[in-house]
Formats: sequence, structure tokens, C-alpha cells
Amino acid sequence: MKRKRLQAAAELLRDEAGGDLDCAIVLGSGFGAVLRDRIAGKTIPYKKIDGMPLPGVAGHAGEAHIGMLHGRRVVAFSGRFHLYEGRATDEVIYPVLAAAHAGAKTFVLTNAAGGVNPGYHAGDLMLIVDQLNLTGTSPLIGEDLLPGQTVRFIDMVDAYAPHLRELARQIAAEHAITLHDGIYAGLAGPAYETPAEARYLRTIGADAVGMSTVLETIAARALGRDVVGFSLITNVHGTGAPTSHEEVLETAVRSAENVARLVEGVVANL
Repeated sequence: MKRKRLQAAAELLRDEAGGDLDCAIVLGSGFGAVLRDRIAGKTIPYKKIDGMPLPGVAGHAGEAHIGMLHGRRVVAFSGRFHLYEGRATDEVIYPVLAAAHAGAKTFVLTNAAGGVNPGYHAGDLMLIVDQLNLTGTSPLIGEDLLPGQTVRFIDMVDAYAPHLRELARQIAAEHAITLHDGIYAGLAGPAYETPAEARYLRTIGADAVGMSTVLETIAARALGRDVVGFSLITNVHGTGAPTSHEEVLETAVRSAENVARLVEGVVANL
């Protein structure tokens, strides 16, 4: 039954896009409207996509923008799902699975993250060059492989595609956008990190920390797809200032245009 629902979701995405998808985009907290008026097509509520859960977190609209962007067939998911909501991993990665089965070969993942690199500032953008999965789980755990997965053990070297990373750097340079190379640590949440946890994360190599993305990347790589990821640094640990979800959303809105430029640049050059 789950595979039938996944196939139905993929068929809907394909039909609305006018053919196989070229690219799927996942929009992080506060980025929901960043591409809505730039994609020539339709906006479909998640409740109309077979098997798609409904998001329950502020800043995640729960709709898919499907159509053409710079000559490419795309879907932009406005709203993702998180472990801290009590979601199973198959719910967290459902948009990735649906888009992959609709033909998407490239995934652009965006998120809002806290900076643990002391050189970062709120509003900076980070290109994810590697990740630390500290969620304590994986979408690959279980007796069965993911639909479309052909091997049990997945190589995560270059989880974020080198050619897409280089493309992202070029786009950032063209638009005079400061883009750090960094490592993203994914935790389950929803508590923000204590100062001791932030110091620990920095010690083990993290530059930014959040509550999403890593499971999506694992799933996309298990299906042989290319991934590029961007983190908006919404706050920096170690300043002594408290962190709030409202602060995260406000920073995302202020930086939405630069995020859109990066995403559009990647899509246009696929």
C-alpha cells in the first residue's frame, strides 16, 4: 500500500510538471514563499498529494510548487517533516522519495541552522560540504530497502556533489554573496543546543547545526541522486543570547533573496 501511494504521489508531480522532474527543492524554515512566484506552474497543497504528511511547524506551509524554472521541470517543497514531531523516518524523507520517483536527479536542500563556527554571523549562508548525522537514526534502517534503492550499503563520500558545490560557489561569486564552506550537524531536536553541546559540536568538526536535512541527503544518495545543500545561519552559539524560533524565521525572511539566487542559479545550470 505504501508503495502504491508513493507511486501515485510521483505520478501527480510528474503530471503537474508536464513530464519527468529535473530537480527537487526542499525549502527550510521561513523560505516557503521564496520561489512561489518564480516557478511557472501550480501550487498543490500537501493534502492533495497521496501519502504526504502534513507539517505542523510554523514556517512550513505544507504545499508543493510544481512547474518550470529556468527551463527545468521542478518541484519546490514548502514544508518538511522532523523527527522531533514524532515522525518516522519514512515520513521525514517522503518528499525526497516522491520527487525521486517522479524523475528528479538533483536535489537542492535548504535549511535554517545555528552557527557553531565562531567566524559565522547571523544572516551568513553556508554551502554544506559534508554532514554529521547525529540524529541517532537513518532512513536506511529496516528489513526492506527504500523503494528504488538497489544496494544495502551506501557510500557517503561526496554526499554533497562536488560539481554542484563548485557551481554554487560560482553563482555566489557572481552575485557577491558570501558563502562559507561548512559541515552541517543534524540533531533530532527540538531543544536548541546548550553551550556545552555547541562547544562539543565545534570540537568534532561541525560549523552549523540544525534539525533536518541529513536524513533527506542519505535517502537521496541511496537512490543515486545528486545533492547540494545550503544553510542560512540564523544565530551563532557562544554569544550568550537566547535562541527562538521567531528569530530563525525573521532571519530567513531577510535572507530569502540570496537563497533564491543560489537555488535558481543551480537549477538554471543543470
